[in-house]
Amino acid sequence: MTINLLPVTFKVFEKLFQAGYEMQGRAEALFFLGALAGNILAGQVTHRRGPAASVKRGLAVGGLGFLLLGGAQNWLMAQAGAVLMGAGQVWLTVVYATITAHQFQESRQRVFAALALTMAIGGTLAPLGLGAYVDHAWLERGWPWWIPYAGLMSFYLLTRLTVPSIPDWTPAAANGGDPSAGRGLVLSPSLWLIGLAFTLHGIGQMGAVVWLGRLFEKRLLLSETQVGTMIAVNITGFIAGRVIWTWLGGRIPERILLGCSAGVGATFYVLTILSGSYELALAMTFVAGMGMSGDAISLQSFTALRFRRQAARAFGITQALGHLGAAMGPYYIGFVGDHSGTLEQGIWVIPITIGALSLLGFLWHLLDRPSRTAEAS
Repeated sequence: MTINLLPVTFKVFEKLFQAGYEMQGRAEALFFLGALAGNILAGQVTHRRGPAASVKRGLAVGGLGFLLLGGAQNWLMAQAGAVLMGAGQVWLTVVYATITAHQFQESRQRVFAALALTMAIGGTLAPLGLGAYVDHAWLERGWPWWIPYAGLMSFYLLTRLTVPSIPDWTPAAANGGDPSAGRGLVLSPSLWLIGLAFTLHGIGQMGAVVWLGRLFEKRLLLSETQVGTMIAVNITGFIAGRVIWTWLGGRIPERILLGCSAGVGATFYVLTILSGSYELALAMTFVAGMGMSGDAISLQSFTALRFRRQAARAFGITQALGHLGAAMGPYYIGFVGDHSGTLEQGIWVIPITIGALSLLGFLWHLLDRPSRTAEAS
């Protein structure tokens, strides 16, 4: 399960569909708009039917996306595949988050860290392998483009085996017997603050994943393998960071963790952009990934703490807003790049939004005194 495959395929889009910066950014935006819809649908279906029934629908949507994107004969098919693949990928995150909120409340931060760690491993290996395939098999030898996507789809469908059935799951049980629980959820200020935090994270982090490698490709004439390596190194930083958060296991209050994590990420993304060599950029983006690795853990854990009974719906809404941000960031940078002829200007949206996220985390913790005891428990 990974959400960073498309940037490695941009060279394929250029050759097959004459896709410039704006079209590439649009494909990434469509992926995350699909993710937005997938989050909302997954939240509703998981709440009503339970995780085991929900995951089957998510896998069907994502599997069709893999088929369309891997076998795309025109730009419309590629865009449709991006939408469905985005929806299917994030559907699984809502299912896993809901299971964690209901079954592992006391150890929620540790479990979310472990889940995030496994996703980061996939996010490292998938773009690295796909980038190597593009360079050495597709470009040099003319091998079919659908082969890596068929392999990825097979692994994706196997995730069904990891989702347990919860026999007594009903909407009434999920609501805790309160028929007005859904209305209370939507009116909660905490829900929308978490959603805002996810949005800022999505703008900055996915802008980095999609465009930092392309920035240095243009600056330093990198190969597709080197671009894929840059993405993989960034996600390897996430792995290193999440190993640390898994070990710490909830010793840091969620919003303090968010402020520190995003602060480190913003600082080192600035240093990445200012790097004058490929090796220095790799080192800086690795540390940025280590910092950013705590964002999702803190936000998912805090969501599980505040909205345990309504976890499926809460995760569906907040993560949908995060993927709205993830659609906005790459498209904005690509749009500015197409109209200015360079990525150097729009790229600064990355550290600006992540810095704002850090500030939000610290201020929210300081001003929301009544909930500190519950958060630390």
